Amino acid sequence: MNHFLNKVKVLGIFSITQTVFQIGTVMIMAVSALAGQTIAPSPESASLPISFVILGTLMGLVPASKFMKWQGSKYGLLLGTIIGIFGAILATYAMWEKSFVLFTVAHLLFGLHQSFIQYLRFVAMESVPTHDRASALSWILIAGIPAAFLGPLAGLQGKDLFPSFLFLGCYLILVTSLSIQFGLITLLPSPNKRNTIEENISEPISPRDLTRPMSFHIRNSGLWVSILATAFSFGLMAMLMTAVPVAMKTHGHAMHASTLVLQWHVLGMYIPSFFSGFLVRKMTAPYLILLGVFVMGLECISALQGTEFLPFAVALILLGIGWNFMYVGGTNLLVEQYHPSEKNTIQATNDTIVYSFAILSTYSAGYLEHKIGWLSLNLVSIPFLVFVSIVTLYYIQKRKGMGLQHG
Repeated sequence: MNHFLNKVKVLGIFSITQTVFQIGTVMIMAVSALAGQTIAPSPESASLPISFVILGTLMGLVPASKFMKWQGSKYGLLLGTIIGIFGAILATYAMWEKSFVLFTVAHLLFGLHQSFIQYLRFVAMESVPTHDRASALSWILIAGIPAAFLGPLAGLQGKDLFPSFLFLGCYLILVTSLSIQFGLITLLPSPNKRNTIEENISEPISPRDLTRPMSFHIRNSGLWVSILATAFSFGLMAMLMTAVPVAMKTHGHAMHASTLVLQWHVLGMYIPSFFSGFLVRKMTAPYLILLGVFVMGLECISALQGTEFLPFAVALILLGIGWNFMYVGGTNLLVEQYHPSEKNTIQATNDTIVYSFAILSTYSAGYLEHKIGWLSLNLVSIPFLVFVSIVTLYYIQKRKGMGLQHG
């Protein structure tokens, strides 16, 4: 009983921390382009700060991984939060001075902060026994549900907090939320630098301590399935989500309609987390990835039904659900592919590929929507989904041929 209560307490802190983190992230995505318009030298550069968030995240992944390996996960999360606080303070000052350059640099710092905090999901999964990993990831993903409402609300409240400096209040709210995030992280247990997952494995310690060469991992089909499922689901989701407001405006929808669609999309991303942990245990990770591919395919069919409000809404809800299944399946499969001594290298490699694909997808979203339109843009995802399906099916057959149970 005490073990159960302790697990709930620890995962509860992880989940609340993730909620606070995502409130800030959702708010940044909701207001930064609009805030940028008020101080940008040209309308075309207004969305540049958001691109710098993703760029900062990509730049920080390897340094964050190395620091957490050196000093431990808790200190890494604390350092990342401090960087985020400095970024939020700089963004507030930039809005006061109406400096677009400082505003963009501030978003780069926020991206560096994200490169540390995005490891929170791995830290949470590694804080529990192996059979509870899927549930731990679900606790993290469920945190996105309140953030879907509170993030835009924070932006709305902060926009006019100082009428002479539109959106400045949003970044003061961000400073506050990051300070709360820092306090919550201090409440997390302080594991040894050797990961707590090592205390939960049943295999002998010495083989699990061996660090295998990268050539071994490159030949590991299970690793590629997990990386491709996570990267493609994240990238395709980012591409379509970024294009939706522009596409809906092009087809005559008001801004509040696209905001509502995006909120439903975020709910589609995170509500399945209530049962995706159960599904990954019942179906195993590779089959959950295939289910996610199927739902992503339904998204394409829905989007092709027209440009009225309902096709947009249904498509974005299905996009969120498909992302959840592929992301949960891919992440659970990933943690099975490395030894504890290899985790920092493999996690950093995974997230570098994921965020590189996300940058490419985000940059191309506006261009492709303008050149080929919303309906054709959805068809872009089909080759990627087919490829993931083939690789996953190959992995399943390979595992069956080896007489192993795939997880």
